[in-house]
Amino acid sequence: VGGFAIGALEKGWSAAETGRVFTILTIGDGISSQIPSFVVSIAAALIVTRSGAKGNLGDDFTGQLTSRPMALIITGGFIGVLAMTPLPTGPLLLLAVLMGTLGYFGFKRERMVVVERERTEAREHAEAAPKAPPVEDLLKVDTMELEVGYGLVSLVDTKQGGDLLDRIAAIRRQLAAEMGLVIPPVRIRDNMTLHPNEYRVKIRGSVVAEGETRPGMLLAMDSGITTGPIQGEKTTEPAFGLDAWWIAPNMKSRAETMNFTVVDPTSVLTTHMAELVKAHADELLTREEVNNLVEQLKRYAPKLVEETVPAVVSPGELQKVLQSLLRERVPIRDLETILETLGDWGPKTKDVDVLVEYVRNALRRSICQQHSVPKDPVEGAGFRLVCVTLDPEFEDLVNGYIDRAGGSTTLSIPASIARGLASRVSDALKPVVSGGHQPVVIASPQVRAQVRQILEAYIPNIVVLGYNEIVGGVEVESLGLVTLPEDAAEPVRA
Repeated sequence: VGGFAIGALEKGWSAAETGRVFTILTIGDGISSQIPSFVVSIAAALIVTRSGAKGNLGDDFTGQLTSRPMALIITGGFIGVLAMTPLPTGPLLLLAVLMGTLGYFGFKRERMVVVERERTEAREHAEAAPKAPPVEDLLKVDTMELEVGYGLVSLVDTKQGGDLLDRIAAIRRQLAAEMGLVIPPVRIRDNMTLHPNEYRVKIRGSVVAEGETRPGMLLAMDSGITTGPIQGEKTTEPAFGLDAWWIAPNMKSRAETMNFTVVDPTSVLTTHMAELVKAHADELLTREEVNNLVEQLKRYAPKLVEETVPAVVSPGELQKVLQSLLRERVPIRDLETILETLGDWGPKTKDVDVLVEYVRNALRRSICQQHSVPKDPVEGAGFRLVCVTLDPEFEDLVNGYIDRAGGSTTLSIPASIARGLASRVSDALKPVVSGGHQPVVIASPQVRAQVRQILEAYIPNIVVLGYNEIVGGVEVESLGLVTLPEDAAEPVRA
């Protein structure tokens, strides 16, 4: 209004001319007055946003300006449209081309980044993808394996409530405490070629046993004092060969009332594995494990180990002695006593069989206790050993086929004679086995190992003890004397 009054009254301009001039001046004055505020606002914003930044302003500004190529292209297009207005065409077109060029190169850079990222991800995926194992890995043989059918995977999978892994770990601890042998880790894998409920145990790649167990069911075993039959699917317990039946879980109380021994399917499998480990313990005792046992003994008996291994007994000879003990299920936990005995007798003989007999004599207390049973309460306290003994003529016949020349012991008995001797022992052991006792034979120390060598092929779980292995306080209860067969012939000596 003031400018219109000045132009009309003071200058004498027309109303149209006055309105055109002072309207432009008013707009320009308003724009010029906002520029300081605009600059101050930008400065304040820069101070706030830059307070936590680590890079310099030039790099941040360039990076943020070119980080959105599409925004630059849109801006360049808008400026190009403005160039078609009465505004200065040259500068606007130059600015539009500049914006478009920056946007184009920004798009190109983004595409290169995406391509490089895809290549990196593809390379990482290729590296992470399972590769074929080296050929050398195929040469490795697992010491012990357990293969299960797909129906038994639930026993292994902890997410499905399976506790087979924990049970196997408990078996390893139990056998270490009982036998002194730390069995190697068991590799468990599924085998789709097996029946769903079957399992297979391998030692060094060879199958040693197979069995079957039923998830969701229980195994009722005949304990020998059952009071009647039970309804279920008849089978055979795999570890000991007992008559058994697979029953439903709701029949457990009834089976236990009838004196059946009831176990779950996981216990069936783990018990079978434990018996297999005991039966094949000598195969599981490697040279490396022997060295580990010696190193453990060295911690509390360093002088004994220093004087014995390898000064008197080599690691290989020690392994053979320990394997012979384990083959007859003699614990090797008392390694200190074993090494002391070998240290005493090792300089006198290198015959492993003779050294084993000396070691067994040193371990006689644990060996005798292992096969003894408590006396009847009416007979008083103590233990008794139910067994059969051998006639001296029987032992003389066996001794005639033993050759101890050359620092080693060999037995060369004809198969027909060995079969006849085993048959006589088997007949004599029938009262022992029928009484629920383990088949035990007592022989002279000179022929003990050879008698067992003859009998082990014909009588399962046979135990042959020497007279020197019977300790005081254990009463020997012999249920028979094994005599020679009538057609037995004396060996012909050279």
